[in-house]
Amino acid sequence: MKKLVALVTTILVMAVSGMCFAAGDGTDLNKQQRVVDKFVTALNTPDSSGFAQLRGDMVADLQNKITPESFAELQKQLKERFGTQKAIHFMAYERFDQGDRLTYLVNYSRQQVVRAIYGFDKNGKMNEFVFVPLEVQQEQK
Repeated sequence: MKKLVALVTTILVMAVSGMCFAAGDGTDLNKQQRVVDKFVTALNTPDSSGFAQLRGDMVADLQNKITPESFAELQKQLKERFGTQKAIHFMAYERFDQGDRLTYLVNYSRQQVVRAIYGFDKNGKMNEFVFVPLEVQQEQK
C-alpha cells in the first residue's frame, strides 16, 4: 500500500512540474499568436488602419522596412498572386535560443496551400515573416 501511495504521489508531482515548465511557453505562444492574428487581420483589411496597430508589435528594424505604403503593396501582391484568403491553420511552434517561429498553413482562392512563417525575437516582437506557396500533389487512383 505504501508503494502505491508513493507511486501515485510521484506521478502527480511530475505531472504538476511538467505543467509549470510548459506554462511559460504557453504564455509566449499565446502572445505571439495574438500578434499573428493582428497581422493577418491587417493583411485582409483594405485600408491601413490595422497596420498602425501592428507596428508596436514589430522590432524597430522591421518597422523601418515596412511603411504603410509597402504594407499596402504587400497586400496587393498577396491578392494578385494567391487570391483571397479562405482559411488559416496553425501548424507548428518552434523555440530557439534567439527567438521563436510560428508556422501556419493558409488556404487562398488561387493557391491551395501557402506556408506562412512568422519569426519573433526573445522579447516577443515580430522580426520576420515569409509566405511560401506549396504544391499539393493529387492522389493517384
